[in-house]
Amino acid sequence: MATPAASTTVSDDSDSDTSQCSETSTWDSQELQRHAECLELEELAAIPVNPILLPTLNHLLLEVYAILRPKPLDYDQRNTLVDVFRKITKQIFGSNDGFPVVEPFGSFTMDLFTPRSDLDLSVNFSANTDDRYTRKNKISVIRKFSKVLYNHQRKGICCGVLPIVSARVPILKVIDCGTGVECDISVENKDGMTRSRIFKFVSLLDERFQILSYLVKFWAKVHDLNSPRELTMSSMSIISLVAFHLQTRHPPILPAFSDLLKDGLDCASLERNILLFKGFGSRNTESVAELFVSLISKLLSAESLWEHGLCASNFEASWISKTWKKGVGNLSVEDFLDRSQNFARSVGKVQMQKICKCLRQCALNLLDFMRGKMDTSKLKTLLFGRPRELVSKPRLKHGNRKKKRKLCPQGRYAFQKRVKHGGDATTSSDSLPAPASVKVFPPALHDRRPIQQSSIHHFVPVIPWPRIIPSGYGYGLSLEFPSVAHPHPGKGILGRPPSNAVPLNQWNSTHLVRRQGPHPGKGILGHKFQKSCSGSYNGAEQLRRNENLM
Repeated sequence: MATPAASTTVSDDSDSDTSQCSETSTWDSQELQRHAECLELEELAAIPVNPILLPTLNHLLLEVYAILRPKPLDYDQRNTLVDVFRKITKQIFGSNDGFPVVEPFGSFTMDLFTPRSDLDLSVNFSANTDDRYTRKNKISVIRKFSKVLYNHQRKGICCGVLPIVSARVPILKVIDCGTGVECDISVENKDGMTRSRIFKFVSLLDERFQILSYLVKFWAKVHDLNSPRELTMSSMSIISLVAFHLQTRHPPILPAFSDLLKDGLDCASLERNILLFKGFGSRNTESVAELFVSLISKLLSAESLWEHGLCASNFEASWISKTWKKGVGNLSVEDFLDRSQNFARSVGKVQMQKICKCLRQCALNLLDFMRGKMDTSKLKTLLFGRPRELVSKPRLKHGNRKKKRKLCPQGRYAFQKRVKHGGDATTSSDSLPAPASVKVFPPALHDRRPIQQSSIHHFVPVIPWPRIIPSGYGYGLSLEFPSVAHPHPGKGILGRPPSNAVPLNQWNSTHLVRRQGPHPGKGILGHKFQKSCSGSYNGAEQLRRNENLM
């Protein structure tokens, strides 16, 4: 392959430093584009597509996509969190004409999230599309918000509260303990909201864009290539590369973003322009499998050209030549809103080599599959791991956690080891039998739990009420309990307890009675139980705390 003409001299020494080559050579844009297209054809020819196995690969990819798709509960949880943070924002900053307001963006708005994805939120103080808030004001809002969340963290409602004010965009990280969803809170992130809105509209043009974005993003996540903090690709750069690939197919599947943004960034203009391109990619009949293979080939073909100024442009829907500041051009994906910025600016030089290595291995796996040397299950594992396990929510990390105490079986009482005179050592009651003089209630009766009192015969029954966790529970917000049909309506959330449960104020100090029991007025187990309960212990037994049992 002939090397395209360069506007500056390139050293012929093959051992010369790559970074110097990128600084001293800038190739002509058209020549660079033609060179990239020729290399892409060569890479694609290296993976001969077997028409017999292609439907099988397509079925595999669609199956993984179906697993990755969020469930209705995932949508409900994130919508609830947005509502909770909106109420917290009003408590902190008040309300003036409906502002400030918390609005989601990112993968949740684009409908490209999984149960493990973060929830991106923006605290907006105005309806202006441009960002008029200074960095100092944003940091002040982040710190005020973090103080409130630190208080909730001490109560165990959330965890991982971490303000990052030194970042390019100051954010506040927090994990909700109830759902396990990690939230990234920023201030007046209007650019992020606009980009998310654009990709949401673009996904309406062709469903292959959403499917391919899911697959490539998850592939990158499985191979540790989707973390800007670790100097790899951001989610925005991955999605932009997928859109760029669909823009440069023959015929194209997506239009150039310059045509979508020509009338402005407001929702009405975007939606109007999107409608003009409805069915734009219908002439292209490539399957998801064909697009996946050709995308891997496209990215591999550009491996040797990034350092020469090759850049993927969604705005122009073509390869362009562009130079960046030193250290931010290892992978070039132009920001279609601010064309002076690189979506992939976080990718480091060593990490870029790792990305190319994973792409090469992916191509080899696809080649073995097309040649019949690899079965479907192995290919699925090599590409995406075990999707069902990876999309399940991880356990929350709280540092060094104590081992959970084993709960006693239903209907049994737990006692601490009797404290001897002058002794203070206690052991777990799980391995200790109840005192011989105390009868154990049969499981057929209510699940009773002891509360800490001065004598052993004071017990309170615990009725297994339905567990209801309303929106905003624990964050100090007003609770809206759903209506519950109950045969005993009355005061309280769930009405009066059933007739066989005795209220606290009707418990006798020496008898444990049960309404309508087999021995009315004589306790559950009759006179024998009353006698055993009426006796006293020297150095009374200390009962385990009720909350530990619960």
